[in-house]
Amino acid sequence: MDKRFLIGEEIVFDAKPDAVPYNYRISYKMAQLCLIMDICSRGGCSLLKLHMISMGLSTKQDMQNLKSLAYDNLTNYTVVRFDPAVNHAIRYASADGLVYQQQNGLFRLTARGRSYAKQIIKEKNLMTEEIRYLTSLSTMLTEEKIKYITSLWRYSSAED
Repeated sequence: MDKRFLIGEEIVFDAKPDAVPYNYRISYKMAQLCLIMDICSRGGCSLLKLHMISMGLSTKQDMQNLKSLAYDNLTNYTVVRFDPAVNHAIRYASADGLVYQQQNGLFRLTARGRSYAKQIIKEKNLMTEEIRYLTSLSTMLTEEKIKYITSLWRYSSAED
């Protein structure tokens, strides 16, 4: 052994997995999406709506901007960032029997998914901020409004 590196065999670097932030955990996203579908939709939610509201729950500023957009007080704010965690959570929730995709492409809660959402709402210390916000947003962000907003993106991003 080379004497210049006396402690070379005594130190072991063993990489440990990093903790996953709560908002990227599948269980959290599944619960969040079930709450969104339970509180903010009547006949189902498009994937785009799920992404919009999920990202709107990210920060207080995003919450305010999405609410302003839903209540027609803001028209030039883009609140969609496509989060792979939402797509994974939809897949897991579907496999778990919490949601299903309708013929029209919208996602809807199953009876089991509605029961799950109601259990979360019933617990007074679970996702209280999200529930309060989603209740205030309610059904103001309709699929028609989302289609209108996305049509504006197409025109604002178009170049000559």
